[in-house]
Amino acid sequence: MQGVVKAIDENSRQLAEALIDGTKIVITTLQKFPFILRGLLHIAGADNPDKPDEAAITKTQEWQEAIAARRYAVIVDEAHSSQTGETARELKRILGAGTEQGSEESDIDWEDGLNKVMESRGKQKNLSFFAFTATSKGKTLELFGHKSDNGKPEAFHTYSMKQDIDEGFILDVLQRYTTYKTYFRLVKSVEEDPAMPNKKARKKLAKFMALHPHDIEQKTEIMVEHFRAHVKHKLGGWAKAMVVTGSRLHAVRYMLAFQRYIEQNHYADIRPLVAFSGTVRDPASGDEYTEPSMNIDVVTGKHIGESQLPDKFDSSDYQLLLVANKYQTGFDQPLLCAMYVDKRLDGVQAVQTLSRLNRNSAGKEEPFVLDFVNEAEDIYKAFKPYYNVTTLEEPSDPNRLEKLKHELNALQVYLWSEVAGFCQVFYLPHHRQNKG
Repeated sequence: MQGVVKAIDENSRQLAEALIDGTKIVITTLQKFPFILRGLLHIAGADNPDKPDEAAITKTQEWQEAIAARRYAVIVDEAHSSQTGETARELKRILGAGTEQGSEESDIDWEDGLNKVMESRGKQKNLSFFAFTATSKGKTLELFGHKSDNGKPEAFHTYSMKQDIDEGFILDVLQRYTTYKTYFRLVKSVEEDPAMPNKKARKKLAKFMALHPHDIEQKTEIMVEHFRAHVKHKLGGWAKAMVVTGSRLHAVRYMLAFQRYIEQNHYADIRPLVAFSGTVRDPASGDEYTEPSMNIDVVTGKHIGESQLPDKFDSSDYQLLLVANKYQTGFDQPLLCAMYVDKRLDGVQAVQTLSRLNRNSAGKEEPFVLDFVNEAEDIYKAFKPYYNVTTLEEPSDPNRLEKLKHELNALQVYLWSEVAGFCQVFYLPHHRQNKG
C-alpha cells in the first residue's frame, strides 16, 4: 500500500521499501543512498548481495527503472553540512533517469558535491533540487540561482540573517564579538578605575593584564578563567563554550594544557572534550593521539567514541569542546554561549564557525566571542553579505586560469614536476593526508 509520509530511521532497506512503494514524502539522511542497492537486492531475495542470483538482479533492475521513472523534489536542509561527493552521486544515480554511478569519492560538503555532480552529470528531467543554506557559495549561485537585473547570479529567495535575528529565531553572534586586543583594553580600563571598590576583583584583573597570549598555556588560563567567571553560570549552570583551534596538533596541545591547568587549580566544575580526525603525532614528544584516546568518560572511565561525543557534550558532565576542523558547520548545540577563537577565519568559514553560537535557548542572551587571531573588521566583512542578500560579484571565468598559468610559466619559478607532486598529495582524501 502506497504511503504518504515515511521517516527512514532504521536502514537502507527501509529506504528501498519506501521508494518501491512510491511513498510520497520520504524523510531520510543522505548517507543511506550509497547502500540502497544492497537494500533492493535484500528485498529481491538475495541472501548475499555481493553475489546475487539472476532472479534478484532482474527484479532489482525492474525496481530501479520504476523508481527512476518517477519525478522527485529533493529538499536538502543545511546544504553546507559535511557530506561526500559520492553520496550526492548515489542519490542522483538511484533517483535520476540515466545517471551514471560516480567512482571518485572526496571529502567535500554536500553543496560542493552537488555542484560537481550537476556539472559532471548534467540536469535530470525528473529531479528538482531545493537546498537551504545560510552560506551559499559562488558556484552554487551560478548553477541554481538566477540572474538579477544587473546580470549577476543570485539566489531565488533569501531569508537574510538580519531578518532571522530581528524575528527572534537566531541570536546575533557579532553583538558581543571581541578581539583579545579590545578585551585587554577593557580589562585595563576597569582595573585602573579608582572607583572600583572590590580589591579582590582588581587583583584578579591585574593578573589578566600580565598575561600576554603568545602561547597555549597562557591562552588556556585566559579562556578557563573567563569561562568560569562570566559564562559557566548562565542557563542555570548549563552554559557551554567552544574553543576553535588552528590545527589538529593545536587541538591536542590545547587539550593537554586544559587538563593540566584544571588539575593544578583543583577545578571540579569544568571538563573539556576535544574533537579532531585521525591520529596526531606530536613531534615534540613523539606521542600519538586520537580523539577517543583523549576523551575519557567521567562516569564510566571508558574512552568516548567519536559518534558518542555530541551526546556526551550535551550532558552536564562537560562544558568545553575543543575543535580542529570539526563541529564548525551544521553542529546544533543551543547551550553554546561562548566561543574562543585561535584560528584564522575567512569568508564563509568565519560565518559558519561563529554561527555555531546563534541557536536560541530559553534564557540565552547574545553569545560572547573572544578572538585571539582575527581582526574585527575582517569578521564583520565576512558576515556582511549574509546579513542582507548574497550575490556573486562576477561570474566565474575559466579563461582566467589559463591566463594565470601562462603568466606563471613565463616567470619560470616552478617545475611542472613540482605541480604534479603537490597535486598527488593535495587531492588525496582528507583521512589520508598528514595534517600534523
